[in-house]
Amino acid sequence: MTETVHQKLKDSEDSYRNETFWNIHPLFLLVQNGETETLKENLHFHLDAFPEGRITRDKRKQLEYLAVSLVNTFMIAAIQGGVYPPDANAVADHALRQLSRLRLIEDIPRLVSDAAVELCEMARAAKHEDTGNIHVENAKHYLSDHLTQEIRMEEAAKAAGVSLYHLTRLFKTLTGMTMREYLQNERIEAAKRLLVSDGSSIPQIASLLRFCDQSYFTKVFHKKTGMTPMEYRNRNLK
Repeated sequence: MTETVHQKLKDSEDSYRNETFWNIHPLFLLVQNGETETLKENLHFHLDAFPEGRITRDKRKQLEYLAVSLVNTFMIAAIQGGVYPPDANAVADHALRQLSRLRLIEDIPRLVSDAAVELCEMARAAKHEDTGNIHVENAKHYLSDHLTQEIRMEEAAKAAGVSLYHLTRLFKTLTGMTMREYLQNERIEAAKRLLVSDGSSIPQIASLLRFCDQSYFTKVFHKKTGMTPMEYRNRNLK
């Protein structure tokens, strides 16, 4: 981790002692990116994290509120990192059930840290396996970075540094799918995350991710997940 991020982590903890909420954005990004080892090095939750003037009469209850907020925040980070929402939600639910059973207040920071690490590991595992070919990986990055834009495969080939003909054959050989299939999968994965974490309507999500209309989006989504977008949203927002 760079010194800048270390400083951000320190500043965020220091600022929490003077603010109503601790800014954990650097940790959020570590979970989202699946950077488990760096996360472990920088998880420092302490019982004295609450400024004396802002603690409720029940310090345990206040710490439980913080734990719930942090676990749910890390759950969202994992989902944005590519973890299947029900899987991330299951980890968060398990941690919060354990929270109510803890006897010692000193165990609360450990519970939050364990949940964060587990979610981070899931995000790391969810990252697409590297094919080992720089041209294919460059193409994948290009496609993933332009999900909300109209994409010409010639531009993906240019970003990959090879001809479209060569990239098309190479991509299919190493990933088992065409670039358009990969792009569609990535858009469906993005749609799944948006359906759970974003308040946009289904037509808005379909339009954002460049599906020609809601009907086609629903058809593709159902084929990939076995559910309609509405069914997926209802099931995972319970």
